Amino acid sequence: MNKYPEKLIVEPTTRCNLKCEMCVKQSGGCAIPEGDFSERLLGGIKPFFPHLKSIVFTGIGEPLLNRNLEKFITEAKQDMPASGLAGFQTNGKLMTEQRAASLIDAGVDRICVSVDSTIDDQFSSVREGAALSDASAALLNLKNAAAHGGSSLKTGIQFVLMKKNMDQLPEVIKWAETKGVSFVIVSHLTAYDEASEGEQAFPQNSRGAVSLFDRYLKRAERDGIDLRRYEDILWKSNKSKDEVEIVGLVRELIKEADRLGVFVDFAKLAGEDRGHAERLETIFETARNLAKNAGIRLTLPEIRPQSDRYCKFVEEGAMFVTWDGQISPCYFLWHKFSCMRKGYVKQVTPQYFGNIMDNGAEEIWQKGDYISFRNKVRLYDYPECSNCNFPPCSFILDEPFEQDCYTIDVPCCDCHWNLGLLNCLSDCN
Repeated sequence: MNKYPEKLIVEPTTRCNLKCEMCVKQSGGCAIPEGDFSERLLGGIKPFFPHLKSIVFTGIGEPLLNRNLEKFITEAKQDMPASGLAGFQTNGKLMTEQRAASLIDAGVDRICVSVDSTIDDQFSSVREGAALSDASAALLNLKNAAAHGGSSLKTGIQFVLMKKNMDQLPEVIKWAETKGVSFVIVSHLTAYDEASEGEQAFPQNSRGAVSLFDRYLKRAERDGIDLRRYEDILWKSNKSKDEVEIVGLVRELIKEADRLGVFVDFAKLAGEDRGHAERLETIFETARNLAKNAGIRLTLPEIRPQSDRYCKFVEEGAMFVTWDGQISPCYFLWHKFSCMRKGYVKQVTPQYFGNIMDNGAEEIWQKGDYISFRNKVRLYDYPECSNCNFPPCSFILDEPFEQDCYTIDVPCCDCHWNLGLLNCLSDCN
């Protein structure tokens, strides 16, 4: 276990100047108070600076609303290793020429601007209060300021993928090339209400479940039976010989899935629109080729939930600090909000291990309960709720979370981050 975190994600503010439709602040279950990170709080995490690979000043709000952002970056960079990186993500609306210049002077290394479409009307509808021209002006101001100040700043774009804008991804890559952008980060949508859940572009079935289902589907076809009839004939009293074979084959599939530790929802597997996944793969491949030819580093999410989970936050030594000094392990657990899971409202309870105003940051990082939490996450022996064939159960929907159906007390079974579906600037590389 590392003595110090290698990455810090610090929330400059929970205030924002936009009302983006995909933002947790616009959700009905949001219970996030508004406030700004302070210089006093920054002092509480300074002992970590000499050991950091990166620090990202990003949270629920718009970082440029905090007038001390440049001071935070300057102080962090002064103590960080020469290879250490400082950055943040912004909607770009407040990125004036003067602000761009002051950020360059502060020593910022990475700035990511949110761009979800190159169609003006679509951009403005997704990000209420903003226009594509704002993002364009922000990137231009940063480019000019970096050139004038001799900075090695790299700018990037964050693209939130939805059904309504997925065809726009290649166009955004082309647009990014004209702006001198170095990287593009693509993430699936986190749903906070029923409408946004319908906009999630990723198929619900995991790669492991689809692979297993397809193997049995081919076996059934060789035997001349239709495995997809299972749901219709399961409770039929007088089954034909073929129908008995279908039920037996599905039961064999379920047993093998259980043996392999693969969660399967047969109804979802049988009813999945494979054409959508193929279309998404085509879009991703086009985007990859465009990015490669443009020299842009492209970070894509998984097309569907990955079977082998990986928590980049715990595995890569990240620690999250809220605007008021609370220490949390990840994006998913650092605020109180509600999200949607299979048509049900799930209340997320934040997980805090201390406040830097009450205890030293080093003391919190090395606390027994925080170390125990990180070790349990790394075991990955909690269930995979996203692919379970039951609706979200009381273990997941009840608040506060106590344990899952495996009696594991880390609330990671229902997290989309460790399934490879969500990306962010936390890597800052």
